[in-house]
Amino acid sequence: MTQAGPARGAPVPVSLGIDFGATGIRALYAPPDGPGRRLDAEWGDGPWLLCEQAETGELPVTFPSLKSRVGSGRPVHLGGKPVDADRVVVRLLRSVRERVEAATRGRVAQTVISVPARFGSAQRAALRDAAREAGLDPTRLVSDSMAAVIGHMTERDSGTCLVYGMGYEGFEIGLVRSVRGHFRSLGYEGGATSGGRAFDTATLSSAVRLLRRHRGAGSVHGIDAAVWQGLRARGQEAREALGAPDGPEAAVLDLELGAGPALWVRIARPDLDAFLEGHVRRTLDRARALLDQSGMTPADVDTLLLVGGNTRMEQVRSRVTALGGGRCVQAPPELLALGALKHAVRLAGGAASSGPAALEEGPLEPAATAHDTLSDAPPLTATLVGAEEQGGGISRDWSRDVSRDVEGARRLVREGREAEAAAVLRGVIAEAQALLDGLERRGAEPRSLPPAEAAAPGPGPGPGPGQRSSSSPPPPTAGPTPAPVLDYTSRRQIARARALLSLGRYDHAVQASHIAWQDAATRPAGADMLDAMIDVHCAAAMADMSPEHFADAEQWLNCAYNHDPTNVRVRGLLAERTFRHAVELDRRGERDEAIEALGKCLTWDPEHAEADALLRRLNRDGRNRRGRGDVLGQRSLEPPP
Repeated sequence: MTQAGPARGAPVPVSLGIDFGATGIRALYAPPDGPGRRLDAEWGDGPWLLCEQAETGELPVTFPSLKSRVGSGRPVHLGGKPVDADRVVVRLLRSVRERVEAATRGRVAQTVISVPARFGSAQRAALRDAAREAGLDPTRLVSDSMAAVIGHMTERDSGTCLVYGMGYEGFEIGLVRSVRGHFRSLGYEGGATSGGRAFDTATLSSAVRLLRRHRGAGSVHGIDAAVWQGLRARGQEAREALGAPDGPEAAVLDLELGAGPALWVRIARPDLDAFLEGHVRRTLDRARALLDQSGMTPADVDTLLLVGGNTRMEQVRSRVTALGGGRCVQAPPELLALGALKHAVRLAGGAASSGPAALEEGPLEPAATAHDTLSDAPPLTATLVGAEEQGGGISRDWSRDVSRDVEGARRLVREGREAEAAAVLRGVIAEAQALLDGLERRGAEPRSLPPAEAAAPGPGPGPGPGQRSSSSPPPPTAGPTPAPVLDYTSRRQIARARALLSLGRYDHAVQASHIAWQDAATRPAGADMLDAMIDVHCAAAMADMSPEHFADAEQWLNCAYNHDPTNVRVRGLLAERTFRHAVELDRRGERDEAIEALGKCLTWDPEHAEADALLRRLNRDGRNRRGRGDVLGQRSLEPPP
């Protein structure tokens, strides 16, 4: 049975599957009888991971997800203002719907969203309400475990799948039986204290303990949320590096909080192994209990599906594979969205086993809080890197960093995310180019010339006619200023912003540069990062000269000017960008708008000769038209004879 085609002229009905994750949304969509297509995530969608004051614990902050706030009645803070979390979700889901409908010229007729099985009734009701308000109606919810199995199995497959998922908010273990397109849940286990959030918190807590010991208890208070977010991200990078099969034996986390020199904290792989062992052991016990309750053993499991980013860590994967007697499959990132999409197609009548009866999933209640504790887990151990090991600064293994980025790009290509892979590779190239530029500048510096002799001018001839003297300031240009001297973290962040520029995602590039600047504000690189951020603003503004782009370009240049009102180059670009906008408006026959733009241009640069000449011509033409009764303008509207 296939979906009935739409009436002539009616929008095409589209099925939509969404993986509503803690760190973002993944979405796949399909028109009737068409293949599934990926909806690329937009940079800046969110916020997904929040930073808030902690009420208990060693860490003064906590990093909840937007997903965890759905249906809670607790706000999230955007730009320092409290915003209802459910309203943010409505905006995000509406954006997904609008982008899908724009891509298909159809309408979303059936939506399925995958959520954790432990999602409570209030969370489920709030998410359904948000989807309905976003124009996604009807919307069904399925558990992540069920979505994973639907996505993995075909209409002809039968078997028992054990899904082991470990993402940011926790873990979920589901047992699902599939018989030729019909799926039945046999049970699930789950919890929130073993996942990426708990691991990141433990990593930062180990570093904060050392910081308090060496700087005092007050050293971790009054730190901006953006700095904490940067530390969390670097802690995650360190953990993922130590979790790679060929990863290093230790990772170094820099604590640059703006109070005194940076501290360097070392986390050894054996210490991370010991910390994760307790978490993994607890999840394995819960998985075996689930099998026992179902009267099954690992030998009865045909397929073990590993879902979520944390299952890629060697410390997790190597232990979990013993749960399945059959195949062990590492799920691709889009598997939950694919399962949700396939179920949406079934509900819309586009599959052999159509309708809700093809899926049996009873009421699911969250696990008891008493079962979601890990009292015997040891704290993650970290050590302070000594001065003799620092040598004035940590020397990172650049070859390993680059190799990891390149391998990550290869993985993105295999997953079909070519634009993201290109952005990663451009970031690597930009970072390498910045290092090369620094080496070349260093090689060009005089090595043995005494300061007085180096400062003395030579006896060469002075500037000739029309030449600019060496002491005269150069004219403002649209090109970037000389590359600022940035630290390792800042270079990588600004390289990502420049990669977004190269992809034409100008607004996202500007946002990325702002985040990089805020993160660097408390470090010595803060002043240099300001220049780098302004460079990104200027490049984004001058990349597209169409009138439709002008409002954004003017906003970005004004933002750069507000950050540095003494920047002559930014003032010059404001004048030049406004002048080019006026030229394009004049070409389109929008004379009054062009005159207004020229007035702005001359406000920024009263000496702009081309703008002055164009303004004089437009004013003269206007007087001539009024003197002739605007006959030429009327004649242009008449049809040809």
